[in-house]
Amino acid sequence: MDTMKAAVALEGTWQHSANVLIDRVLPPICTRPTSPLEFPLMLLSNSACFRASLSLALGFGIVLFAGLIKLPQIATIVSNKSVAGLALTTFLIETFGYSYNLAAHYRQRYPISTYGDFFVLIAQNYIILYLFFRYNKNPSRGIAVIAAYAAGLALMCSPYFPLSVLELMTLGNVMVVVFGRTPQIYTNYVNKSTGALSMFTCWGIFLGALARIFTTLQDVDSLNILVGYLTSACFNGTIAFQTVYYNYIVKPPKKDDKVKKAE
Repeated sequence: MDTMKAAVALEGTWQHSANVLIDRVLPPICTRPTSPLEFPLMLLSNSACFRASLSLALGFGIVLFAGLIKLPQIATIVSNKSVAGLALTTFLIETFGYSYNLAAHYRQRYPISTYGDFFVLIAQNYIILYLFFRYNKNPSRGIAVIAAYAAGLALMCSPYFPLSVLELMTLGNVMVVVFGRTPQIYTNYVNKSTGALSMFTCWGIFLGALARIFTTLQDVDSLNILVGYLTSACFNGTIAFQTVYYNYIVKPPKKDDKVKKAE
């Protein structure tokens, strides 16, 4: 008898936990299914619920992918014990961009699935910044820089920082993308090659930007942020297509071919 009561109590606990999880994960526009089999039927019959669920899934997928995108760079730095070839300014500007975008999303109470990747990217950039100063024999400055960025992020996330300024700062996303990607696109065009660019990374960034356009349209009411992702998709898409074009359609001439032509 006691065993049966324990089993019933355990089943009730599991059912309650499942209901809480469903309520937390399921978009508000969706009705809670009474059984797991009812969920796919609900998605097929309710287009609004389907779009909201897809946006949520894409958002968290981007967050998970963001957790992997900079790990190879960190591993390379640690393995070589050097930051040779890396531009400190690039990471400083990038981290600042991630910070104000995160703050803008947070302050406007957008779903975390629309900006959770900024948390992960900022954390990875903090590691890279620390390693940059560490391997330049100035780790204390690295800690100070990270502390300053963290303090700035905390300030921007607080009500003491004007939200209107944050919204204005998101307009800078377009300029960052334009000035950051145009030189790479032009270099690829002049060299007729994408050099050491990773095709996987380029296409991952491009597809991530496309996914963010969808999640922004679905969950974020900000034209500035949307335009930023549209611009990012255009410029990163150009680079992604260049990796295919110059590697598989118009292959760069080999050294042997150049020698033969010279002879």
